[in-house]
Amino acid sequence: MEGDAAGAGGGDRSSIVIGLIENRAKEVGVAAFDLRSASLHLSQYIETSCSYHNTKTLLHFYDPMVAIVPPNKTAADGMVGVSELVGKHLPTNKKITMARGCFDDTKGAVMVKNLSARDPSALGLDTYCKQYYLCLAAASATIKWIESERGVIITNHSLSVTFNGSFDHMNIDSTSVQTLEIIDPLHTELWGTSNKKKSLFQMLKTTKTTGGTRLLRANLLQPLKDIQTINTRLDCLVRRLIFFVILNS
Repeated sequence: MEGDAAGAGGGDRSSIVIGLIENRAKEVGVAAFDLRSASLHLSQYIETSCSYHNTKTLLHFYDPMVAIVPPNKTAADGMVGVSELVGKHLPTNKKITMARGCFDDTKGAVMVKNLSARDPSALGLDTYCKQYYLCLAAASATIKWIESERGVIITNHSLSVTFNGSFDHMNIDSTSVQTLEIIDPLHTELWGTSNKKKSLFQMLKTTKTTGGTRLLRANLLQPLKDIQTINTRLDCLVRRLIFFVILNS
């Protein structure tokens, strides 16, 4: 990698350029490019809270010199989108707005394949290309900005690329989601009967609101792995069960 990369990380200054984009389902794609170490960290996850807790955590963790986002757009249910979130949590001079056309997942996939030091098959890019389309779109905009605005030339097979989810949640690959029938059943009817076959999501879906449905779907596709939070939730459940036992005794 050549150009302004060396000067980007002088002293304690941040050397990370981050790109963020989301879809209507509150799924967020993040591409964090470290100019100092020539590495690209890709993340894609579902935001399970209205406050965008996962995105805030990543912004705090990376402390970027620049954050690249598409134009302001109201997120699902009128919630604050990632573009507005960046504007609230980073200084104005750190927020860069690029046209949505720059967030091209197809171009991003090609860029990552060409620039990655590792073989694309080792990254699982061929398998997860459709699943991680948002973070690949973010990568496209991020790399484009770095090359045009920082004058950095990224040579082929020189970039260390990693795929991550969020810090507190696991990711289930799309093949497993389909095979385990988590969201949709493989067959619509049970063999030999007229009964409709249901997926795990359809069996558990007794929610009354759009937000509740989205939260259920997010927790099935992206299970929590933070032990402290899991134990706290279990404690709350036990307390509620004890309350109803006492109430009915």
